[in-house]
Amino acid sequence: MPETSLDDTLKNIDARLTRIEQVLPTLATREEVKHVIVPLATREELHAAIAAAVAPLATREELHVAIAAAIEPLATREELHAEGEQSRRHATMLIEDLREDNRIILENLLALSERVDALARR
Repeated sequence: MPETSLDDTLKNIDARLTRIEQVLPTLATREEVKHVIVPLATREELHAAIAAAVAPLATREELHVAIAAAIEPLATREELHAEGEQSRRHATMLIEDLREDNRIILENLLALSERVDALARR
């Protein structure tokens, strides 16, 4: 191996070691890691916590009963169609009444217009 290559390799190793020496003090020791791991919950404790959280939730049957109770007062499709037909008939009657009122107003307006024209001719 040439001497320059050996010098470059040693410098490279020295630079790496320097970087490692800078990082090492920031790493946690075995004792510090033990203190962090100990407070974590065990599998059994997690299962117990999940069971306690799930226990007050409604069952499938309770949800079905609640949904049925919420839906019961709502109108059925047939009731909605019947209400729509009744509303349509009522609207048709109102429109016919308005047409009749408009016809009467128009007749009176034409009669009044003829009177004004007759007075204007005198």
